[in-house]
Amino acid sequence: MAPVLLCPECGTKHPLEGVGGSAFPCKGCGRTLKVPQQVPTPAAVGAPPGSDPDLPWPQAGTGSTSTRVLPTSPSSSPPLASGAPVAPVAPRPAPTPASRRAGPRDPVPPRAIRFALWLVAVPLGFVIVFALAKVFGVLTSNQLEDVALAEGWGRFMPIARLLPFVALVTAGLVQAGVYGLTLLRTRRDSVRVAERSPV
Repeated sequence: MAPVLLCPECGTKHPLEGVGGSAFPCKGCGRTLKVPQQVPTPAAVGAPPGSDPDLPWPQAGTGSTSTRVLPTSPSSSPPLASGAPVAPVAPRPAPTPASRRAGPRDPVPPRAIRFALWLVAVPLGFVIVFALAKVFGVLTSNQLEDVALAEGWGRFMPIARLLPFVALVTAGLVQAGVYGLTLLRTRRDSVRVAERSPV
């Protein structure tokens, strides 16, 4: 689109697309307006620059007698000169993936730790139940010897009747271990959050 010439008297805007010659009357007040040299008219298209001395560009500080060429683009920034350096546009940084510990950590121990608790609790459960059975007289030394020396399925009955108690004690040990580790991890996380938070 062609630039617009603004009349200094009445402020009427004149598009310079269909203007012929170097001067034309204003439609609002009738004043004769000169077309600036930087805006070529249709008749002067193709002519070498500076060939018409009667079309000087208005100088700054001439007061209300100068005319202004308004850009037709809606942008408020002035047009850059042809030789002005253009600052390169910095590319936007790629979004960083969210870290795994962005949210609160699960206080429950992972599966590997719970499996290790079972490995420790099973033999410990046998030791605790057999020791208590010996103390209360439920399992004697002769019965333990019969498991290795006697014949028949009846030799396993003194130990078989203690297996439910072994399972109960083992599950209790695992549950107590998971509960203790969960409580310990929760306290450590609360201490870390308290240290990171500003006072």
